[in-house]
Amino acid sequence: MDLPCLEIHHSSAVFSATVILALPCYSVRGQINRFGLPVSAHSRDFYVRSPRDQVCARVNIDILEFTCCEGERHDGAGQSCCGKRSFNVIQASCCDGQLTPHVSQLVSDCCGSRAYDPLNQLCCDLQILTRTQPHSKCCRNELYNDDHQLCCGHVNKGRKVLTKMSRHHQCCGDHQYDPRSHCCCYHITGPLNPQPLNASCCAIQEVRHTPPAQTVQNKGIAQSSPNCMPGEKPCGQSACFNPITERCCVNPTCLQGQSYSHDQTCCEGTLSHTPGHYHSASCGSKVYNPDIKTCCCGKLSNKVLGVNLCCGTTPYGVEDRGVLCCNQTLHHVVEDGYQCSPGGHLYLPSREMVCGSRVHLNDPGKHCCGEETYDPQYEICCNGRKHHRLRNVSCCGGKAYDPSSGQMKCCAGTLYNLQVQDRLLGEAQCCGSVLMEAGSTQTCCSAPGLDLLYPTQPGFTCCGHRYPNASLWSCCAGVLHPRPEPHNTTKNVIPGPRLLPLGDLKTEVLCHSRVLLGTVESVSVKMNERSIVMVNAMYMQASRGHVSAVPSPHYITLPEHCSSPELVPGNTYIWVKNPFSDTIRFISDLSDDSFPLRSILTMC
Repeated sequence: MDLPCLEIHHSSAVFSATVILALPCYSVRGQINRFGLPVSAHSRDFYVRSPRDQVCARVNIDILEFTCCEGERHDGAGQSCCGKRSFNVIQASCCDGQLTPHVSQLVSDCCGSRAYDPLNQLCCDLQILTRTQPHSKCCRNELYNDDHQLCCGHVNKGRKVLTKMSRHHQCCGDHQYDPRSHCCCYHITGPLNPQPLNASCCAIQEVRHTPPAQTVQNKGIAQSSPNCMPGEKPCGQSACFNPITERCCVNPTCLQGQSYSHDQTCCEGTLSHTPGHYHSASCGSKVYNPDIKTCCCGKLSNKVLGVNLCCGTTPYGVEDRGVLCCNQTLHHVVEDGYQCSPGGHLYLPSREMVCGSRVHLNDPGKHCCGEETYDPQYEICCNGRKHHRLRNVSCCGGKAYDPSSGQMKCCAGTLYNLQVQDRLLGEAQCCGSVLMEAGSTQTCCSAPGLDLLYPTQPGFTCCGHRYPNASLWSCCAGVLHPRPEPHNTTKNVIPGPRLLPLGDLKTEVLCHSRVLLGTVESVSVKMNERSIVMVNAMYMQASRGHVSAVPSPHYITLPEHCSSPELVPGNTYIWVKNPFSDTIRFISDLSDDSFPLRSILTMC
């Protein structure tokens, strides 16, 4: 989780003609970004990597219910810590121990102790300024565009923004000059000044020397690498070897190298293969004769005929009876039939079952739920926790609830009590694992596997999981492009279908409309249209119980490619058409729902 994504993305922010971002993968409880979307490098410090049970201020807590921050317990699972306070990285950011609300840690940067969105803002001299151009840069506490402006002056003595006289002009102190006709001269008694090229100071040029080729000194001997063929690597000073089929042996006394086949071993840079000599090998820090010794995980043992396998540090033979190697531990069993569980625990399937790391006596009809067993006829297992099975009960994370009661709302594994918040089920909408506020005060921007919440601002629009100023950035299918000139956002843009969670589709739309379910096989673009090939497709009208299969492949065309949400091949979606036309109105991704048909029927 801490490793950076090797996938390169440019949809997060494009501040110059080309910006390459290699940012960490995002994964927190309730949302998993499986598609390598770039997120802020600062978010890696706030991922939760806690065991199921942990101690908080000497008291055991369940992290499915609580979060512990520096010894203080907070309600809510999967939260991150900012000092002693807990927070959700989707809803806030932490900078120097201070929380900034309404700015997600996943897309923010820090300006001192305050967080800001670098897509629409800049941090200049610890001041947060609003971008006026996609390519804006800082000149102390001012913004400038290096396409037609310069930031000149000394860093410590003050800098100022100058309008470029031409595209060739450069800074010279507080002034600018054209290097085709002038040079920038330095005077001991005065500041930098532009001078004509025929001035005496222009004739003084700094002598630039190309550094000599690098050599590596070892015991007074300069080493050089040989010129190897493609696919080969240097072996000492003069040899090359193929790392796939050969090994390299370097003699430390003379630094000479020689390559040997992989089935041979080296000792001090040479192989002993003359009559009477044995092939030597190393076991940890010891050199041994593989003809009489066996090495298992750094431990030497006398070689025994037929004993050619290692279980941890213990050698054994493939024909040995009554032994079984589980998780690098050799067990002696008294009867046949024992097996190793996926976690490496020894058990007898005819009498026992393994749940996690615990071995239980076999009970007919019982199955595993976390570390415990449960009876699926009378209980339901939710994320490793068992609950009594009641009518219409479903799971939301580790909790069980009745979705038809209208009192609870499940948002990506987080359960909310609408009665406590004085909300109606029809008004409540999710943004990932967060329940949105009532009204139009918030906007949810979604990309495959990542949903982020932003305060609604005029002139801003979603582009995947980002919320850019539409006058600075254009968006096509979730990818941002800088606008060359400020854009009038009052122009009417044809909106594409909205991507909504299944639980946010209105029941009258989902249940009483003829909707289409299908798995996306491939997507292509022709002109401005997006063509989609679907398989395993069916039409459904849940209120009447009507289901009809559609011949595969099934084709759908979205007329506006750029304004349509990104679709992932292999994911299953539900498509809701407009009642008076054949165009798509809503799309919902069902790939994270293990039982989509059951979820739809439960809602209806």
